[in-house]
Amino acid sequence: MGNALLTGSHRIACGHTDRGMLRQSLLFDRLSQPTADMVEGLLALQDQTVLLQQFSQLGEGHNADRGTQPFLLLSMAFCILFGYRCERTVTDGHRGSRDDPIQPNEFVAAFNLALTSPQAFIQDLLALRAQVVPKEKLMRLAPLVDDGEGINPSMFGGPYGEVLRNLAVFVRATFECAQIYAEIRELVAIGKIDATQSACLLEGVESDQKRMIDAMGGGTHGDENDMEDGCLE
Repeated sequence: MGNALLTGSHRIACGHTDRGMLRQSLLFDRLSQPTADMVEGLLALQDQTVLLQQFSQLGEGHNADRGTQPFLLLSMAFCILFGYRCERTVTDGHRGSRDDPIQPNEFVAAFNLALTSPQAFIQDLLALRAQVVPKEKLMRLAPLVDDGEGINPSMFGGPYGEVLRNLAVFVRATFECAQIYAEIRELVAIGKIDATQSACLLEGVESDQKRMIDAMGGGTHGDENDMEDGCLE
């Protein structure tokens, strides 16, 4: 009888543990696809730096995309995510300091300014750690990447459609990763996920997309589970 009770208690305890590990595993698994999407978009953009610069240098009269709602949403998303600023023009016509964009045209101008230096822009994308995107930014980004009315790669066409679609893929995937990391942090804080197990994902200095790209360049095929090495063992 005692053994039966012990076995039952053991199963109950294991059940709680198994559910915790299952929750943890599912969250980690959810990171795989958006991280792969970030890498896919980033790798494509690395080969499109000339197009990025050409796009940024087109005057407003020669760039139909810059005046569209989809491009405004894209500009706002990147400016919020990366903190891109616009240049203020002082009364004498000279450029003033850079400030956070407020008006729609300022978001477009700030994003366009970032695209004028495509190599630096690509480095921004490569270095961004979704783990550290604050909740306040996620709240501002949410309506911009909403499946219903937010950015969708299919919105972009024309001569620069492919590069704009890759930008959309990257920013949507980054938001998704950042949301999952925020959820992981919340669960760690209330003890639902083991802090030691999650530390390898939440801490560190390199971004997930850089680690995956480095792994691909190192002779692997960038297995989507590479990012979990050591986390669930």
